[in-house]
Amino acid sequence: MIRKTSIILIAIIILTALISCFHPGEDEPGTHTPDTEQTPDVSDSPDNSPDESHDDSQPVSDPQIPDDPQSEEFTGPELKPVPEPEVIMEINENITAFELAKDMGAGWNLGNTLDSVLNTGGIPYVTRQETFWGNPATTREMIKLLSDSGFRTLRIPVTWERFIGSPPDYTVNPALINRVQEIVDWAFEFNMYVIVNTHHESWNFPSFENETAAHILKSLWHQIASHFAGYCEKLIFEGMNEPRMVGTNYEWRGGTPEAREVINEWNSIFVDTVRAAGYNNEKRFLLIPTYAASSDDIVINDMRVPANDDRIMVSVHAYTPYDLALNTRSSRNTFDPNDPNDIRDIDGLFTRLNRVFISNGIAVVMGETGILDKAGNTEARVAWADYYTSVAANTGIPCIWWDNGIKEATNNEAFGIMNRQVPEWHYPEIVTAFIKNQG
Repeated sequence: MIRKTSIILIAIIILTALISCFHPGEDEPGTHTPDTEQTPDVSDSPDNSPDESHDDSQPVSDPQIPDDPQSEEFTGPELKPVPEPEVIMEINENITAFELAKDMGAGWNLGNTLDSVLNTGGIPYVTRQETFWGNPATTREMIKLLSDSGFRTLRIPVTWERFIGSPPDYTVNPALINRVQEIVDWAFEFNMYVIVNTHHESWNFPSFENETAAHILKSLWHQIASHFAGYCEKLIFEGMNEPRMVGTNYEWRGGTPEAREVINEWNSIFVDTVRAAGYNNEKRFLLIPTYAASSDDIVINDMRVPANDDRIMVSVHAYTPYDLALNTRSSRNTFDPNDPNDIRDIDGLFTRLNRVFISNGIAVVMGETGILDKAGNTEARVAWADYYTSVAANTGIPCIWWDNGIKEATNNEAFGIMNRQVPEWHYPEIVTAFIKNQG
């Protein structure tokens, strides 16, 4: 009996082990493993991507789009009720998207700041993230300089992922959202428009299999919209920044049909989530990006703007012409507005945006643009800023300068025009050229 019992027990143990091999436990969805330790360096910002419509290489052909495993109506996580705001600002319900775009005027990005990727272990701190890529903490004086100089829009890129809790609630650390509010309030003090977004997030790789991303997106924007529910139309939400297939051959080549469709779905989830948060969110202007915020024909043609909502605007980014404005490996550093070869790409960019969006009643915001410092080519940068914004203004598109805090040409992307330490302008002539056509 003892021998038979032992044999039975051994058989049960072996059978259990075999079953566990065929049914491994799943990882907890939505968890974020921090990257390895990284030395703080302002050069680490991956945000300034090329406008791939000017890539001379052959595009990668689109694979066939697979069946959508998320074809059923998305419901997502259960959300908490939105508390009534302490103050509900009066919101202008009559202004149109095109009128608002014109009123936004020239804008400036608070780049490489709250969007820094704090990829170290341990407890995240807002002050560390804000300064991790070498810029000082944001001050009221910086925002005042923007307003005094004629900028009317401030874009605040924010990377939230290290401050998002575990599923299913994905609760945002209030320290980060309160810091964002402080900067928003400074801009409101000077009657500026403000754009708040989600920036260098690693959870939003656009694929049908990435169901977790839709849950995080919905929960995150519900919390942001709830926090700012009483703010007026001068606060604009931007669902995502340059969502794309990071690390693949398609990353900067328009993505795949699947990726573009997923981004359309996520844009719809973002809009529905903010609208459902009520109060002024029902009439707030919202920005949704194309794939990678690109202006490629294949990307903008596949862009789907949610219907029956006339307070949605499209966000694109374009550093054009690429070899001059963004490519650090190119020696091209001159610009002549009378040279057809210099202005061809700029004219083509805004012609495409007008054809697909503006002429069809959809407003567009150039959320990021700018031109690198290359060996002190300030004169060319001034000429570029003047011409670029004049064409944009004639098309009805406001432009927002990408400032990452890097002043002069190095191996890095030098887009910095503000000396944030003082604060004052490194290149007041560029500022004047960039603003004057957007008045």
